[in-house]
Amino acid sequence: MKKLDEFCIPFSNLKFGSNLFNFEINNSFFESFDYSIYEGCELILQLDFRKENNLMDLQFHYQGITFTSCDRCLDTVSVDIKSNFKSILKFGHDFEQIINDDVVYLPYESYEYNIAQQFYEHFLLNFPKKVIHDNDLCNSKQIALMNKYSNRPENVEFDHRWSKLKDFKTRNKNIKK
Repeated sequence: MKKLDEFCIPFSNLKFGSNLFNFEINNSFFESFDYSIYEGCELILQLDFRKENNLMDLQFHYQGITFTSCDRCLDTVSVDIKSNFKSILKFGHDFEQIINDDVVYLPYESYEYNIAQQFYEHFLLNFPKKVIHDNDLCNSKQIALMNKYSNRPENVEFDHRWSKLKDFKTRNKNIKK
């Protein structure tokens, strides 16, 4: 991963209270990471960075559109994205031993925080697992080609050894009753 300096927030210079940041996320953001399934994106990230005495509260809000491959026909499909999440930055000595998804522990000598990795991980985890076109928008030629070359046997003969196992399962249910 390349360092994304524009996502580095020097919190030591910020005023106490709410500080608002806006970021435009595009292809170059995702290309800087080793793994990207996105063919393009146009996202707006709004960050409310609340600085307090002992901690910092980060409220992430993002929305936009991403482009990726359809899982059915492999054509490009657009996916509308809208989400938000919260994170807390705290200072501590044993920050490596504490594991919490919502709380990030920083060493006391820290003066800036890069939000790029945290945003990227949240975005990946919240992206839909299955992405397909809406009804009848898939590439019909590609679907026909896949159906033509799929190896689905027409007449599958059932292996009768499995039916004996089903009988065993049914028999055990009747015994318990």
